Amino acid sequence: MGIIKRKIIELALRDFYKLKDLDHPKFGEELHNLKVRKGMTSEPPALYLRLMNIKTCHIDNSNYYILHSKKNKKCDSKVIYIHGGGLVSEAFPSHWEFCRRLADKTGCEIIFPAYPLVPEGNTVLAHDMLFKVYKKVLENTDPAKLVMIGDSAGGTLSLSLSMMARDEGLPVVREIILISPGFAMENLTDKENARLQEIKKHDFMIGQFPVRKIAELWNGGAAPLDYRTDVTRGSIEGLPFITMFSGTFDIMNIAARRFARRLKKENHPYRYIEKKGGYHVYVLSRKSAAEFNYIASKVVNNQ
Repeated sequence: MGIIKRKIIELALRDFYKLKDLDHPKFGEELHNLKVRKGMTSEPPALYLRLMNIKTCHIDNSNYYILHSKKNKKCDSKVIYIHGGGLVSEAFPSHWEFCRRLADKTGCEIIFPAYPLVPEGNTVLAHDMLFKVYKKVLENTDPAKLVMIGDSAGGTLSLSLSMMARDEGLPVVREIILISPGFAMENLTDKENARLQEIKKHDFMIGQFPVRKIAELWNGGAAPLDYRTDVTRGSIEGLPFITMFSGTFDIMNIAARRFARRLKKENHPYRYIEKKGGYHVYVLSRKSAAEFNYIASKVVNNQ
């Protein structure tokens, strides 16, 4: 990653990281104030309202958006894209840009939920909203033509939402694509801990992220062992093919490797793609052309 881009990201995260030493409930209060002060929103930026056809839909007190390319005719496939942001940040321009490129490349329809985030929301509220969106999509969509994509925290939500659909007797999507999923990292081995400290030297994006404080706010109202709080506790039985991307300069790479080993051990159909020196959510970058083209091919493949 270029120095200039890295400095821009560090600057954007600066105010957030200033809160990491605050204790609950002060942490939640100041986090809310920061989001209000910065005017954070998951609404489509004006640029993408011009570049794409975007329809705003409502579920309870939240929105979701239906995106179509202005350049490419529709294909039969649809994508539910769940954006990342550590369960706290609204959608970034990089999420909208990735979806624009994917819609232009494939002609697919993209459903983009703006799900509840901390501190105002929690895992129960977010999953309730996402599940309602999922059921709405299934009303006029063949699940064999539906793909779920999520990056970072959105990757874990893509898995847990699919588990919820399975457990509620709904059909699951054709494939789940995880981009640098934000799995929980508990009970690390000595070797994993040593590697974690080494990765932190490179991971400027989430190396300092106050994971436990966010988790306290996010997990409110859910049982500790619920897969809505830690998706790695959930059963993968009955889930579709899983494609997972991870980079070695991402602290989440440790948990991604663990999950890949689990998929292999349980004989679950999957493909794990790891990039040496890849940062968190590196796949969203325009430089990751091979990864983008692979995802696009998965979206249009209806077999």
